[in-house]
Order: sequence, then structure tokens, then C-alpha cells
Amino acid sequence: MCPACALTSLTPLADLGGMPVACGNTFPTPVHARLSPRGQMLLAACQSCGHVANVAFDPSLAHFDATFEAALFHSPTYTEYATGVVERLVKRYTLEGRRVLEVASGAPVLVDRLVSLGCQASGVPDTTVSASDFVLARFVLEHLADPFALLRDIRKHATHAFIEVPDAGYDLTTAGWDCIYPHVGYFSAASLSALLARAGWAVLEMGTAFNDQYLWAEVSSTGLSNLDSLSPPTYEPRFTEATEHWRAFLPGRRAVVWGAGTRGTMFCNRVDPAGTMLEGVVDRNPAKHGRYLPLAGHRVLSPAELPNLRPDTVVLTNPAYRNEIAAELSSLGLHPEILVA
Repeated sequence: MCPACALTSLTPLADLGGMPVACGNTFPTPVHARLSPRGQMLLAACQSCGHVANVAFDPSLAHFDATFEAALFHSPTYTEYATGVVERLVKRYTLEGRRVLEVASGAPVLVDRLVSLGCQASGVPDTTVSASDFVLARFVLEHLADPFALLRDIRKHATHAFIEVPDAGYDLTTAGWDCIYPHVGYFSAASLSALLARAGWAVLEMGTAFNDQYLWAEVSSTGLSNLDSLSPPTYEPRFTEATEHWRAFLPGRRAVVWGAGTRGTMFCNRVDPAGTMLEGVVDRNPAKHGRYLPLAGHRVLSPAELPNLRPDTVVLTNPAYRNEIAAELSSLGLHPEILVA
């Protein structure tokens, strides 16, 4: 049964095969990386609301880890976006002096910003909800086999909430680098609104952000939704086409991937599973330097290593960071071809 609308069963959409369970994590040696767990990804879609889920997901393999998003705060571009979200919410809902809770908080950045804006803010690394005036639930629903239960729990403890998830309309119509094993569900506007309504929330506003990669909703425990009826989307994933394109393109190039997060990990495992075509993966996070991505085993490089490597091609899996990365490459005296996968 669909975990969003609970109206119909799911029908097969795409089979990605075995992919890294520890997507976004790194390992101390190539051997540890290649021996890391693999999980099957069989995506299926709901014909009623358009929700997509990995019906082969095994919860015993993957447990929710709030540090997924924490690594993104090494990027000024992402930090500016995320802090801008909370600044807007504080102003719109007059949250100064009020209790604001961030669930699945993997880094203190947003809680610290909320406190600086005068909120009584706190964060928890899991999905434990306590009495609050406003709850932030960013990038957690997609990790849960039962997102309905969390939304119902939040509604028992708060009158308003901000929900944010990856947008299925982006992930399932592009190359799908963010279709990863830890993501159990993929939400469209139609499926997210169906889930929120089923959990008793009224949607005040909904939209996309960050180059249309994120889907967000501001919700209230009372009143009526402001959304018109939404038609379920249909998807024609181009995963195979994208993977084959890059496999044909990379040989003969001195290429690196920028970003050792989930997207970079999926690019490496789908395009270069043997670890023979790419020179490595670049990341700003010093905790990842000199370590290895799961399964494919690519080494994570510091940006400072690039002048010696002198790549002729830098592959990005997220277009939102292009200007930031181009500026950093230029500061290193490098001007490789920058391509968005």
C-alpha cells in the first residue's frame, strides 16, 4: 500500500540493482569500502498520488543518520540557503521568544541561527518530538518507511511545522544521482500533500527551492489547506541513459568528481564501479580527506591536492554549486572543463 496516500499499491518503475547502503559515508581503506553493505533498489510508483518508494528497502541495513545533511554545511551556498529558510520562517510566523524544535538535527547551524534571532530553539538528532510552537523537519521523511507516524507525532506536539524533502520531480526526471538507498520514499507535490492531509495537517504554502531540487511545505494543525487539487505526476527515469553517457565520455580524460556526498557516491558506483576511470572525488570536508567511498572505493581528495593532479575535467552532480566550485578552482590556478552530470 502507498505510504503517502494509502489508497493503492505500487507498480514497478525502475530497478537500480545493488547500491551502497552507506551512501554518503567514507571508509579508512579501499578494502573496507569495497566490503561495505549493498542494498537492492527497486523503485515503484503509486498511480493515485505519484509517490515513489524503494519496495526492496531493508530497514535492518540502513538506519536514519542525521549527519547526512550536516556535511552540506561545509558549502557556503547551502549554508546561505538553509539559514535563509529559518530567517524567513521566524519573520513570517513571529517566532521570537517561541519554542522551535528541529528534528533530525545533524548540525547546530540552524539551531544557533534561530537562537540568535531570539527563538527558544533546540534540536534532536532523531525523530523524538516534544512540546513546541514550531517544528522543522528537513530531509527526514524520505528516510522513513512510515513517514505518516512522524507527521502525526509532530501534530500532537506543535501547531505549525516546516517540512522539506528532495523533490521527486527533479530526482526522477534527471540522472537520478540522489536516488540513494537511505531514501525510502520520493515525494512529489501531490504525494506530499496527500500524506500531510492524511496526517491531519493543512498546507499553508508549498513550493520548490535550491534549483528546484527541494520540495517544501509550511503546515498548520488547524484550518484548511490553501492548495488546489494536484494531479499525480508520471515519471520516465533516464537513469540508464545517463549512466551509459558518462561511461562512454570519461575514458581518456583526467577527471574528478566534486562532492563526496550521496550524489557523488552514486555517480561513482553507477558510472565507474571498478574505480578505473576517475582520478578521485574532491570534497571540502576535511573529515573525508584520504578516505574512500563505499563499494567503488574512490579516494576522497582535498581541493589542495588538485594543483598537483591537474584534472582536465571536473564533474558536478549538483548544478547549485557550480559557481562556488568554479571560483575555488580558479583560486587554485585551475581552469578545467566543468560539467554537470
